[in-house]
Amino acid sequence: MNAHRSLRAMLFVPGNSATKLAKLATLAAHSFIVDLEDSVPPNEKERARAMVADLVRHSRDEELYVRINDVASPYATDDLAAVLDEHLAGVVVPKAESPDDLVRVNELIDALAHERGLDATRVGVIATIETAAGLHRVEAIAGVGGHLRRLGFGAGDFALDLGLDWPDEEGTPEIMLWAKSQLAIASRLAGLAPPHDGAFTNYRDLEGLAREARQSRRLGFGGKHVIHPSQVAVVEDVFRPSERQIERARRLIEAFEEAERSGSGALGLDGELIDYAIVNRARRLLEEQD
Repeated sequence: MNAHRSLRAMLFVPGNSATKLAKLATLAAHSFIVDLEDSVPPNEKERARAMVADLVRHSRDEELYVRINDVASPYATDDLAAVLDEHLAGVVVPKAESPDDLVRVNELIDALAHERGLDATRVGVIATIETAAGLHRVEAIAGVGGHLRRLGFGAGDFALDLGLDWPDEEGTPEIMLWAKSQLAIASRLAGLAPPHDGAFTNYRDLEGLAREARQSRRLGFGGKHVIHPSQVAVVEDVFRPSERQIERARRLIEAFEEAERSGSGALGLDGELIDYAIVNRARRLLEEQD
């Protein structure tokens, strides 16, 4: 497992499908969310938990996150106890509605890691905002700290909670765009990684996926969940800086540093005024290319 890998595209895999779990190593994805929540019915929870725990124990190169059941459910504690292992990259907490939800997850991870002699700092948490209550408290949730690395947005459940049409043939509802922007701002205020957008459900519509991914990137998101292997390359391409962007960033930084050496904190390049803010964004973009 490489803790420095990008999480641009994270592929959902149902935790109760032995066939799909067995295929993980053959897929063109390196970051996965193995699901113990919505895709697993109650009578399959225990079986799925055992299969996913075995998958995590034998994982080596995959970046594995496990979506546990929500903290208010009777399953979450057992989910965490089963999957916490040295090969686990992190957990996805669904329907996060209160800072207390994340505090509880942090405490469970620390206790289990201590009990098993594991390095708890290696385990990240993605908290998914997918209800009005979660959005209302998003800044407090984002500020919990501990294992929390980033926020996620669950469009389907958010639409259900607010009574929105989703998917919507007319595009993303304005209130959903507003909600996503709140996640981006809350993430920045809390020093978290850019948030991760939820899945685009029509896996045959790759053009629609690309449009939604580009929109999410413009809103400040850093990646997107996917539900089919064919979606991985599309999302990776949208969130990965292009060769043109990388080349321009390098040229811009080089020109600015030369100007600095001459005593100037700003310069013109290709008809654009370049200052520290633009240069720092160029440096950040170069960090995103890996």
